[in-house]
Amino acid sequence: MLRLAVFLLPLAVAAASPAPARGPTACPYDLATATRMIPRECYANATAGQAATGCCWYVFAAYIFAAADHANRTGAAFLPAEPAAACSGAFAARLLSSGLVSPSLLANNGSCDLTGDPGKLAAGSRPCQLATIDAVRAMAPRALPNATRLCAAPGAARAPGVGPGDPGCAACRGAVIATTYEMLASARTKEFVPCGMAATVAVWSRAPPPLERFRAYALCMLQVLENVNSLGTSDLVPSPPPPPASPTTASRPLPSSSSRRNTVAIAVGSASAVVVAVVAVASAALAIVTIRRRRRSTTTAGDVSDDESVASLPPLPREGLYIFTKSELKQATNGYDEKLLLGSGGAGKVYLGRLPSGQRVAIKKIYRSKKVSEFYAEVAVLAKLRHRNLTTLVGYCLGGDHHALVYEYLGGGNLWRALFQGELAWRRRLEVAVDVAEGLAYLHGFREGAVVHRDVKPTNVLLSESGAAKLSDFGVSRIVPEGGTHVSTEVRGTRGYVDPESFSAGHVSEAGDVYSFGVVLLELATGMRAVVPTPSGGAESIVHAAHWAVAQAGGEAGAAAESMVDERLGADWDRPTVRAVFALACRCVRPYKHERPAMGEVLAELKAMLADYTARGGGADRSEASTSSSTATPDLASLPSTSSSVANTEAMATPPRRDS
Repeated sequence: MLRLAVFLLPLAVAAASPAPARGPTACPYDLATATRMIPRECYANATAGQAATGCCWYVFAAYIFAAADHANRTGAAFLPAEPAAACSGAFAARLLSSGLVSPSLLANNGSCDLTGDPGKLAAGSRPCQLATIDAVRAMAPRALPNATRLCAAPGAARAPGVGPGDPGCAACRGAVIATTYEMLASARTKEFVPCGMAATVAVWSRAPPPLERFRAYALCMLQVLENVNSLGTSDLVPSPPPPPASPTTASRPLPSSSSRRNTVAIAVGSASAVVVAVVAVASAALAIVTIRRRRRSTTTAGDVSDDESVASLPPLPREGLYIFTKSELKQATNGYDEKLLLGSGGAGKVYLGRLPSGQRVAIKKIYRSKKVSEFYAEVAVLAKLRHRNLTTLVGYCLGGDHHALVYEYLGGGNLWRALFQGELAWRRRLEVAVDVAEGLAYLHGFREGAVVHRDVKPTNVLLSESGAAKLSDFGVSRIVPEGGTHVSTEVRGTRGYVDPESFSAGHVSEAGDVYSFGVVLLELATGMRAVVPTPSGGAESIVHAAHWAVAQAGGEAGAAAESMVDERLGADWDRPTVRAVFALACRCVRPYKHERPAMGEVLAELKAMLADYTARGGGADRSEASTSSSTATPDLASLPSTSSSVANTEAMATPPRRDS
């Protein structure tokens, strides 16, 4: 599924205490007007210590508004180093003095995380960051005028709205993306952040930007994230773990276990320990997707353009697979009876079927032509793989407008249901973790090159009736040759599980799966979900909750588990293994891939934990364990009753929140 990014603008602001509003050089920005963009309801959030993540977006948009307004008045696109530093300090001081944010939000890993390096913002410090607006405009002579007309609409009496839901939003967004890509080509760079920032400043530099229209524009750019179930802001670029709390660092008090899930907001990621992010414009990844698709010169089963005809796609493997006919699948599902529907998602629907032999299967019927490439990719990958912890592809049906994948049916539901809608014992959680790690270690050590799953999450972990866990859904997987990397043409994965470094660089590697698996381990240990929407419109991130807990525990990940452990494990939860799993998870979700363990190492540690737990008499073994699922099998007399599972239906990827 498509994942879109936002461009980020680095902003230098002091961490614990802001720089003085005026230094040797005064800030030329009209910050008083810019901060009016931040709605009054954000004030109480800041002083209450539970600032909504959405309020940070307004803070960031206010700063870029000030930059665009200055460009309109003076023709200066980017400031020299000293004025840039003065503005970042003045902006922080204004935010604090007006009550818009609390000091803890400006601290490293605070919700707004505005720590940064002034040099990143100065003219000439990076590609596209030119001193004059004329020089910036000259980088995109074809696309910029259209983007200015559609977004800023200077001089137009009644321009179409550009806010979320307005007809002008999509056109404006697309035009800004085109402008950014033209600037990238002109500068001969791949640095989307500074060029995206330059594009936004240029778009709004023809006339004084109306405050309300610019606010609508910013929300339009952010709306794309929600429309495609994209990443939280903290998942866009890597940011280092926070340092241990100290008396000189502003920090939040440790919340109680009953309230911690409601107080953890996603911190905005930064490109380095000293770079802070401010929203400039959305969808760099969309530009990559759009342009790279047009430029593809080769076609493989794993990289098939969505708009290519079936005739142009490579032949599918047949060895070891049964090639079903339409009539066979229709008969197996009683004519695709809706009573047999297991789930539905962006690619199609999944039905429970029964073959003439009596074998029950899960049949994924592809009804969207744009998902045919994933169909081909999954067949190509699964045809080569055989492992007890990977779902087995029985066969497929290909022809005309009807494509289908036929998998083995697993009657134990999926991990998401078992964990969040059932009562999953700790031993079962350990066993599932070992099983998934076994599958991933096999994939990463595949003889033809590492197979990177790219979408590891609880809904893609299916459970058999005997208790075994198996990875499913290989539609976005890639085989990476030994010693190489795959450059992704599309951002793949699910919000909250995507490796931020691989996401920002566009490189597919095993480390991305390690990160995703680390998020799953955090879910197993804490009972929290990867990302949970908040009533205020923001989101909560389990990764940042873990980093924050570790900081509060003086850098001891094992000790941090005490504050986040799933209370459903009871008062006598097994401290040695829960703490060890939590610490291992924190290593897996480190911001940079070279800091993470390999999957083989993760597997070895998990096996040791399970062996230790077993030796101390912990829990029932796999054969005695059971997982509960609240969803029943489709009611049909000809099919035995069992709990249902589905290979990654997108409808299950964003479940309702479990009350704690």
